[in-house]
Amino acid sequence: MELTGRVHISQRKPISMLNLRILPALAHFYLASQFAHANEAIGRDEQHAEALIVWLKSKRGYFNPGLEMRRVDPAEPNSRFGMFAREDMEAQTLMIQIPTSIILSSREEDPEMSAMECGTVRNLVENLRLKDESDYAPYVNYLLDTQPPGQLPSAWSEAGKALFKRVLGYGKEDQHILPPAEPVSWIEDDWYGTCKGSNNPLEEYAALLVVQRSWDDLLIPVNDMMSHRNGHWLNTQSSNVHEGDDVRISASRDIKAGEEIYTTYNFCEDCANRFTTYGTPEILRDYGFVEQFPQSWIFSDIDVAFRVDQALDKEGNATGKYVLTEWIEGLPDEDAIQMLKESLEQVVNTKENALASRDQEVPENEWNTISDYMDAMIFAMGIALDASTDNNQCIEEGTCTVETLLARYADLEAREMTYTDDSGNSCDLDEQMSVFDSDGKFDLIEDF
Repeated sequence: MELTGRVHISQRKPISMLNLRILPALAHFYLASQFAHANEAIGRDEQHAEALIVWLKSKRGYFNPGLEMRRVDPAEPNSRFGMFAREDMEAQTLMIQIPTSIILSSREEDPEMSAMECGTVRNLVENLRLKDESDYAPYVNYLLDTQPPGQLPSAWSEAGKALFKRVLGYGKEDQHILPPAEPVSWIEDDWYGTCKGSNNPLEEYAALLVVQRSWDDLLIPVNDMMSHRNGHWLNTQSSNVHEGDDVRISASRDIKAGEEIYTTYNFCEDCANRFTTYGTPEILRDYGFVEQFPQSWIFSDIDVAFRVDQALDKEGNATGKYVLTEWIEGLPDEDAIQMLKESLEQVVNTKENALASRDQEVPENEWNTISDYMDAMIFAMGIALDASTDNNQCIEEGTCTVETLLARYADLEAREMTYTDDSGNSCDLDEQMSVFDSDGKFDLIEDF
């Protein structure tokens, strides 16, 4: 398979708080020391954002003065951190220009083509160890101070990983295997297997940072601080990052003052076939969160793929109803629809049985993420089945609501559908995986 843009072999990327997984006592010391003073970290996002912008400009980059990095609620230090427009911007306005001199790559002349960018991981490990002595010091210090380990399913507890695979149908011959494919294998299969990496926690940490934040083999500072959201929320476009020139990010449409700035993980121009093969399940696997609407669901094993979104009124406001907006690759045949029904029944049964009460071996935030993901899948399947059986009535009338679909397909509460928020806030890393507990401290493992 050819690798183009953000497409990777096996279609895996090379984006509720998740607890840190238990690390070997001696090796854990390095990372623990990075997060030991987390009471101060609440203000560190702002400090690091300022340092990154100063660094960017010092390297002849550009950060539009009409942009700012701040919290969603500046008065609330625990609210999500993101990039926002200070003022109105017209379509095509240059927003950010990132010089090639601050882009961290693999440095290998002939890097091996694989799902994980091994050379980039090794380069990142070297620079993480250098810290202030690194040529990328503002960037690596930002990562060490604000990005905790343990965010992706591949870094969950053993009990959490086992539960995630169980609810996806692994280990039972009579069940459909639900997406995402290879849900927890980044470390074991790719870092250990393909890259021949070690179990040093700093190396594992770097490997998963590259999974989350790289564009193929490139880590692009500042660009990777934008949140992801598609649909009418998406308001940026970028130049091709592989042409060897500075990366230019511009407004893809008119942007109003106060809007959050969004990028996309699968609808970018040089993402190649990610548009039709990469969706909500893969984003959970590779970025660690259940994305807000619009969502894309690709059930490749049963040849069903579709997109769902909020219905909007004429002013662009969410109506509280949801629609199937597209059958990816065309309307499925009757056999495929029947298999989708069977898969939905499987998911509902799994939700009722495996997730009826929390397994105390599974950290609470891993449990909540799995539960939220299963709710999202049930809801999306319900919309698709309504669209197929009602001659696309949902699409025409916008009659799919959380309440009606959950009542029809599962005994779930609408309050669990946290990703249906229409406030404009994204389910990005900082929101879905807040690294602070109620004391404002990192939830570090204490028993070494």
